[in-house]
Amino acid sequence: MSLIRFDSLSENLLGALVASGWSSGRKVDAGQWVESLESEGYRSHPLAEEILAAVGGLSIEPVNRVGPNFSNDEPYAFDPIAAGSGQRDLATEVESVLGGDYFPIGEWLSYSSVFVEAGGRVVAAGMGWIWELGSTFENSLELAVCANRPLICLYSDPGLDPWPRPDSR
Repeated sequence: MSLIRFDSLSENLLGALVASGWSSGRKVDAGQWVESLESEGYRSHPLAEEILAAVGGLSIEPVNRVGPNFSNDEPYAFDPIAAGSGQRDLATEVESVLGGDYFPIGEWLSYSSVFVEAGGRVVAAGMGWIWELGSTFENSLELAVCANRPLICLYSDPGLDPWPRPDSR
C-alpha cells in the first residue's frame, strides 16, 4: 500500500510534477541516498524511502511564485544529499525542538533543508529557522509548489525574530 496519495493532489500540482519528469508509478532506487545519509547518522523510515523513490532527483518549479506571506521563487529540489550531507546537527536540532525522527528529502527556499518525519510531518530548516511545510507530504508539496497558504515559522534561534512574522499573513 502506498504511503503517498498522489491522487489527492491539485491539478496544478500534478501538472508541475509531470513537467519536472514525474509520472505515476515512477520508482527510482532510494538506496543510493539512504545508505550515504545513514552513514552520517540519519535513520531512514518507510515514508522517506517512498518519497525518494517517487520524486528523488526531481526539481519541481513553483506554480505560484508569490505566497500569502512569502516569495516562492525557487524550485522544490528532491536532492537528499544536498539537504542532509553535513547537516546532521541541523536535523538533531529539528528533532530536539519538534520531537520525532527526521530524514532529509530535499531543499527548498534559500537552500533550506527539507526533512520528513516518520509520521508524515514535513519541515524546512536553515539559517536559524524551522518552518512548517505540512502535516503530510502531500500538504508540503501543495505549499512548496503552489504557495496555497501562509508559511508558518515554528522556531527561530534565540535572538532571531521569527520569519515570516506571525502578523504578516
